[in-house]
Parts: sequence; C-alpha cells; structure tokens
Amino acid sequence: MEHNLSDTMALLTRTPAALDALLRDLPEAWTLRNEGEKSWSAFDVVGHLIHGERTDWMPRARMILEFGETQAFARFDRWAQARESEGKTLGQLLDEFAQVRAENLGELRAMNLRREGLERRGRHPVLGVVTLSQLLATWAAHDMTHLHQISRVMAHQYREAVGPWSKFLGVLQCAGHSAAP
Repeated sequence: MEHNLSDTMALLTRTPAALDALLRDLPEAWTLRNEGEKSWSAFDVVGHLIHGERTDWMPRARMILEFGETQAFARFDRWAQARESEGKTLGQLLDEFAQVRAENLGELRAMNLRREGLERRGRHPVLGVVTLSQLLATWAAHDMTHLHQISRVMAHQYREAVGPWSKFLGVLQCAGHSAAP
C-alpha cells in the first residue's frame, strides 16, 4: 500500500478517540502497570504520544519543507514522557493528546501538500535521507504500534489469570517490538 495523505489523516484523527474510549476512567491496575523493567504502561505511552506531537511529527515536517536535507532533525527523546507527565492524571494526558493532535492535523491540512511537497527530503540523524511522505506514513504506523503496545501491556496483566487459554491468545505471545534500536 502506497502512502496516501488523506488516508493517513483519517487514521491520525481517530487515535485520540480510540485511546480515550479504551483508557479513560479505567482502574490504575490497567493503566499504570507495565511489562517489567524498561517497559511502558498505557499512561507512559499516552505521554510518549504527546511528546511526539510536540517535538517530532510536525516540527520535522516543517523542517523538511523549510530546510530540506541541509539540517538534520533533532534527536527524539524516547523517555521524555517520564518527566513531562509527572503530576498529571491519565485523563489530563488524554485531553492534552486530543488537543495537540487536533492542532497538528489542522496545521498539516493548512500546508495543502501536493505530490511535490510530499516528495521533499529531509535528514534524519540516524536513518539519513527521508521524505515527507515517509515521515507522515511513519506517524500513522507509529500510532498503530502504540495502540498494539497498549493492548499487549494491558493483556499482560492477565497473563497468569487466563490459565491454559494463554496459548490461544496471540497478544500474550507477542514478544514486543517497541524497543529502540
């Protein structure tokens, strides 16, 4: 499947509501527990998504359009949510994510991108040359990665409670895939 901007935006528009429907007002046993050392809870993932909205997707899109390949993106801090989410509730994070995502999608729509804009190239500090189209497709796939991660982390809480059914539950067999390279 090739990248399609309107399809990407349709998916990105739905992520905040999907997270809100899944997570809001759940007991903390579901939202604050993780899978062990150096893993994230649902709370952490929402904080990570907010950090990405503020420092990754649209800032990098603007950089590509303004500077092309002449300036590399700033490195992304994959653990920034720990300090940025401190003292906040999950409800506050869900509201913040919905707000910043709506602002970013409004800005993306206003860019009125066409084929030549989507083909513009930028420079990732690790991956090298990337296109704006690739960045935007990654934004959508990143959302799906973290939706999957949240379902996996939450299912992990019942890994023993399900008993022998665990062998039929693929989400409990998943070894994860969100670690940094």
